Amino acid sequence: MTTFGITKKSFQLLDKLAANNNREWYHEHKEELREQLIDPFADILEAVSGKLKNAKRPFSGSKQTMFRLYRDVRFAKDKRPYKEHIGGLLTPSGSKKDDAAILYAHLANNGGFIAAGFYRWETKALNQLRERMIEDAKTFRTITRKISKAGYEFSEIEPLKSMPRGYAPYADHEHARFLRMRSLVVSQNLSKEAWIDGTVVKELVKLHRSTIDLMLFGLEAIGQRS
Repeated sequence: MTTFGITKKSFQLLDKLAANNNREWYHEHKEELREQLIDPFADILEAVSGKLKNAKRPFSGSKQTMFRLYRDVRFAKDKRPYKEHIGGLLTPSGSKKDDAAILYAHLANNGGFIAAGFYRWETKALNQLRERMIEDAKTFRTITRKISKAGYEFSEIEPLKSMPRGYAPYADHEHARFLRMRSLVVSQNLSKEAWIDGTVVKELVKLHRSTIDLMLFGLEAIGQRS
């Protein structure tokens, strides 16, 4: 198994960042953060990209698809200047702007998680996806069963309490639960060891393989299949 430079010290550094979330500490440890967290994380994204280059729909990521540590606190009650985790995407185009369908990795001091799917789509795109769930219920059923069989579950991220506008007649539809969702995301928690020993790469590849039909289903619904 290939390792990428994430070590126990990397997690200790995240703990220290959380305890000293200020500009003075950050600038004193900026190089250390780069060496122990940012660069190794980018290497992981690139390793996954290489594994997926011959996939049904390749996804790729790099340092350019990582999220910066700086927080925008202009309108936030929480004025901490830095995030206390490392996050990054893999997308069909390899661009962070291409966020219709994503594979996401999140490194935190407790290990973190990986996720795949559609996150907070605009209402127009969501409704296009909902229409396809209804029109092609059999295919969507096959997709969700495949994901379940692989051992994953859909995350309940801010689901609507009632059916979305225009979909009340489908309250008893077999996919009513998914029709109420504003994000269709499959996620898996990861241990610290998965990052340290490099098995995070294998887990991301497995998650992509298990969810790619879902992501293609959604991209086709909004006219972005090719």
